[in-house]
Amino acid sequence: MKNYSTDHPRSCSGQAWSSPWGANLVHHVFACTALALLVIMAAMTSTMVQASDPDQLQDFCVADLSPTNPVKVNGFPCKPSANVTSKDFLFTGLRTAATGYTTGIKASATFATVFLYPALNTLGISHARLDFGPGGVIPPHTHPLASETLYVLEGTIFTGFVSYEGVLYAETLQVGDMYVFPKGTIHFQINVGTGHAASLNALTSQDPGLLFVANQLLGSNIPDAVLETSLGINATALKYLQASLPSV
Repeated sequence: MKNYSTDHPRSCSGQAWSSPWGANLVHHVFACTALALLVIMAAMTSTMVQASDPDQLQDFCVADLSPTNPVKVNGFPCKPSANVTSKDFLFTGLRTAATGYTTGIKASATFATVFLYPALNTLGISHARLDFGPGGVIPPHTHPLASETLYVLEGTIFTGFVSYEGVLYAETLQVGDMYVFPKGTIHFQINVGTGHAASLNALTSQDPGLLFVANQLLGSNIPDAVLETSLGINATALKYLQASLPSV
């Protein structure tokens, strides 16, 4: 039979405490609880600190975009390797600019995401080509799932992003220059040269997402009362803004 007057409690590591039960029972319980919480928090942290896309478990996984495929996953199922050819890894869609510019902003974007380039599946990358007429703008937008770099191919581009603290970081770029936009930040581009401008952009997700700030805010059926109060404008001004919103 245990002698409770002399036995000492065990610490979370299994070693005996030097003081009797009565004096350190509460401390013992708190110590074990704190250790358990630390282990749980460490496990959660290691789980959360990952890239936007899951790590690949094989050398490639060309996406099976077949609408008849019943499998639903975070990404796409793999095309059978026996059906994969070298053509699956080739994408020619960025050779030339998109046909015409989007009305109102005089710019266009051509994308190479997993939906158009299935070989990107599981690789955590995608690309876009931006083309600008004189004064052309890619309006303020965000990619909620990716960071982005911009490399100027032609012309002069003014670009920047707004940090989470509300600070604008912006520069005028020439051919060969690069700029980076941290994940989720609002950013924009405008052609400030006299002729055509173009850039090649790389993103850290096979499907980075694209949200245009003005369109999301004014074109998503948020109640007018919410927008009027939030923007400090009246109903007439709100309707003018909504009617003036360019197509992107």
